[in-house]
Formats: sequence, structure tokens, C-alpha cells
Amino acid sequence: MKNTLKIVYVTIFLILFICLSLFFNFFFTKREYKNVNINVKKGTNFIQIYKDLKLNYGIMDRIYLKLNGGNIKLKVGTYKFNGKFSKYEIIKKIKNSETNGIRLTIPEGFTSKQVFARMEALELGNAEEINKVLSEVDFPYPHENNNFEGYFYPETYIFSENVTTKQVIRTILDEFLKKFPPEKYPDKQKFYDNLKLASIVEAEVPDAVDKPKVAGIFLKRLEIGMKLESDATLKYELGRQATRNDLKSQNTAYNSYKVKGLPPTPIGNPPIETFKAVLNAEKTDDLFFFTYKGKTYYSKTHEEHLKKRRESGQLK
Repeated sequence: MKNTLKIVYVTIFLILFICLSLFFNFFFTKREYKNVNINVKKGTNFIQIYKDLKLNYGIMDRIYLKLNGGNIKLKVGTYKFNGKFSKYEIIKKIKNSETNGIRLTIPEGFTSKQVFARMEALELGNAEEINKVLSEVDFPYPHENNNFEGYFYPETYIFSENVTTKQVIRTILDEFLKKFPPEKYPDKQKFYDNLKLASIVEAEVPDAVDKPKVAGIFLKRLEIGMKLESDATLKYELGRQATRNDLKSQNTAYNSYKVKGLPPTPIGNPPIETFKAVLNAEKTDDLFFFTYKGKTYYSKTHEEHLKKRRESGQLK
């Protein structure tokens, strides 16, 4: 009987000790953060926030959030953490903060020039400030001559009124690294080549169904030493639609009608879905394609390609 009581008392003590430890850890144990920005998007929950802040999401957190409305009042925005915070303080800050700040939207396929222009219009930094920040960034993927084309991940970001250019750039690049963790892609040059191709595919076809097929055509052209012949690459260089004369006369590494292989950099900022379309490219016997009035046509030969263009009304 005495042994049984002893076991009961020890068990109760252990339970109380664990509960008190969890309680203390949740409300009073603090972790220090130095200018850490957490970007809360539509659909983000506290599990993801904890992960971003390198916190363990435990039973006390579940219980507290369950009793206090969970993610119901979670507000979209960018939250800055600078100082020491307990889990309780982090949740309270996010649930009670006002985040009507500056909204920066980067559409899929936007170029870095377009991103910079939008940032400048929103007073988030001018060209000189942006280039200075980029020159100081430690980034794991290729970016020769301070060129970060392809790495400004398409998303809507919300910043506070007093955000710095450095914080804006860092938030955008961190979003890219979340989507493409460096450890997942050990061959950085191969990754960069796939990103280049994804940016071309993104510029060429809007429909998700066509992207793996078009990626397959471009990969096949690269394999057999055929030029990519993508208007989009020269359009990127010129900043406007390329004419037939441009495609014949422009001697630039971005003119894929005259130069074999991929361009020196991506030609825009593609979403992860297009990158995956390149990784899962559909290789067929087709070597040609064109898109007209929302539909993409595929052909095995140049003669068949021209015939379909005439029949569709694109070529007159």
C-alpha cells in the first residue's frame, strides 16, 4: 500500500513539474532576436511562424491557441522582432499588431527592373540604395556582377512604414530561400540553369498545362545543339517586344535566335511551380511550338510548325 501511494505521489509530482515547466517556458522563457522579419501571408499559421522563429510548437502552445481563438485573428503583414520575446509575447504581438503597412506585390515573371521600379514608387528604396544592399548580401546561389535576376520571389509582401531597403530586400530573398533551400540543390550551377529555363518558360506560356511540354522542347533543343529561338530572351534585353529585324540583327547574348544555349541570367522571376515544370519536363518528338489566342500548338518539324501558324491565323 505504501509503495502504491509513493508511486502515485511521484507521478503527481512529475506531472506538476512538467506542467509548471511548460507554463514557465511558454510565458517567461525568452529568446533574443536581432531584426528578424516574419512575413505572414494568407494561410500562414502559428506552426509556420514558430518554424520561422526556430521555436518548438508544443502542447502548451496548442492549448493556449485553442483557448484563445487559434489563428482566427492572425493578420497578414510583416512583423519585426528585435529584442527578447517569450512565446506568449510573440503570439500577443502578432495577434494584436496593426499591419496596414506598405504592400509590395511581385507578379510572376516580373523582371528585377520592374521590381525595383515598384519599390521606388512605394518609397521602399531607390536604385542606388537597392544596388548597395545587394552588393553586401551573402547569397548561396550564383549572382555575378550583383545580378539577382530570378531571385526576387513573386509574392505579396507587407512592410511597416519605417522599414529599411535592406529589410525589404532581405525579406524577398529569404522568401526565395524558403522555396529553394540551398541544401536541397547542391549543384548550384545546374540549379541556376534550371532557373534560367524556368524564367523563359514563364515568359513564353501562361497555362500551367503547357509549361512542362514547352520546357521539354527547350531542353531537347539544348541537347541537340539547336538554338532556343525564344523571343522572350531578347525582349528582356530590349525592354520591349522584339521585332523580326531585331531577332536577325541584335548581337547580344540574350538573342537566342543567334546564340546557342541559355542566356547569361534568368529573364524574370518565376514561381516555384514553373521551376518544377522544368524539373518534370515532358520530352516528346516535338521541337516547335507557338501560342496564339490563349492556345499553344506543337509540331515535330518546321514545315508542320509553319502550316499550323498559317491555319491558326497567326501567320498571314
